[in-house]
Amino acid sequence: MAAFAHLRREEKLGLGIAVVLHLALVAALVVEAQRKAPVIPPAERMTVSLADDVSLESTAPKPSQEAQAAIAPILAPESEPIPAPVTTPVPAPVQPTVTAPPPTQAKPVHRQPTPPKPAAQPPAKPQAPAKPANKPAGGSRLGADFLKGISSGERASTGTPAAAFGSAESASLQAAINRQLKPYWKAPEGVDVEKLDTAITWDLNPDGSLNGRPRLVSQTGKTDSNAPQQQRHVEQAIRAIQLAAPFKLPPEFYSHWKRLTWHFDRNLSR
Repeated sequence: MAAFAHLRREEKLGLGIAVVLHLALVAALVVEAQRKAPVIPPAERMTVSLADDVSLESTAPKPSQEAQAAIAPILAPESEPIPAPVTTPVPAPVQPTVTAPPPTQAKPVHRQPTPPKPAAQPPAKPQAPAKPANKPAGGSRLGADFLKGISSGERASTGTPAAAFGSAESASLQAAINRQLKPYWKAPEGVDVEKLDTAITWDLNPDGSLNGRPRLVSQTGKTDSNAPQQQRHVEQAIRAIQLAAPFKLPPEFYSHWKRLTWHFDRNLSR
C-alpha cells in the first residue's frame, strides 16, 4: 500500500478502471466457456454372458488326403516318325559338240607399183626478220613511294629526270615533306595562336640530313594576345624539322629540295 500512496488522484483512478476492466474480461471468458461446453451423453450399457460348454471337436474342413504332386498329368500318345524325303538324282548336262569350220584359202595379194619420186626442188630463201617497233623515247618513271596519286600519263618523262619536274612532281614533293613533318609538329596553345604563320628555311645534304641549323625567315599574324607564344611557335617549328631529319626524298630531284622554306601554321602549309 505504501507504493500506491505517492500516486496522484488521476493515476489512482486510471489504475482502478484498468483493474475493473480486467476482472470483467475474465468473467466474460468464463461465462462464454461454460455456455459453449458440449454435453457428453452417458455410454450405453452392454450385457456380457459367459458360456460354460466348450466344443471339443474342430469344425474346420478336413484337408485332402491326396497330395497334389502325386497326381501325374496325362501325356499325349507318341506320334509316328516322319519319313525322310526321297531325292531324285539330277542328270548331268550334255555338252554340245563344236564342229570346226573348214579352212579358208588365202587370197592372193596384188602389189601396187610404187609411184616415181618427185624431182628435188631448190631450197626457199629465208625471209628477213621483221623489224621491232620503235620504242617511245623517254626517261624512267618516278617511284610509287614518292609520287602517290599521280597517273601514268603525268609521270611519263621525255628527257632527263631533272627536266621532268613539273606541277605534279612539285605537289608530290610537298606532300612527302608534310607527311614527314606532321608527326613532330604541334603548334602551341593560346589566344590567337592560330593566326601565327612562321616561315623557316633549312638546307639538306643529298642523303636527306640537315646541313646546318634551320633559320627563321619571317613570322606573320602577330597580335598582342599571342605575343607570349610567338617565340615558342618558332622553337616548335625548328624542333619538328630536326626530329624529322633525315628526310627521305627522291635523289634525282635533289636540286629542288636541297634548300627548303616552309610555313608552319595550324595546317602546316608550304
